[in-house]
Amino acid sequence: MKQFRFKLDPVLKYRIHRENKVRMELAEARMVCRDIRSGIEDVCSDKKRMHEQLKIESRNGIVAGRYLACQNFVRWLGRELENARTELEKQAKKVHELRSRLKQQHIAKESLESLKSTHVGMHKKQVETELQKSSDEMVLLRKGGGG
Repeated sequence: MKQFRFKLDPVLKYRIHRENKVRMELAEARMVCRDIRSGIEDVCSDKKRMHEQLKIESRNGIVAGRYLACQNFVRWLGRELENARTELEKQAKKVHELRSRLKQQHIAKESLESLKSTHVGMHKKQVETELQKSSDEMVLLRKGGGG
């Protein structure tokens, strides 16, 4: 009985490799998104805390220099927040693109795996047919030789 050999195995292994590579890139991009979201939350809480502190200090009386420094810091936090949101949008687009690439890679791999399983089935049927044929021939030879 001859062994089954799928000639496209190297291509299948390469597609599996590419799918795993895209899966890792997607995981990294998701981690970056999570980090950016965490940074946005931190900046928002800092900005809120600074506004509250500034409000309390302005009621009690505040030095003009401190007030201007706090205002500048709040404006800087606002710019950082805008930059972080822009970066988050870019990263979300990247995640979306990587998801679609992963889906394409998965489909390509699955199609080859399906082709391989089809070929395995055909090979098994062919081997069974050959075995049946040889056993039938042996039976005919025994009957013919003994009579």
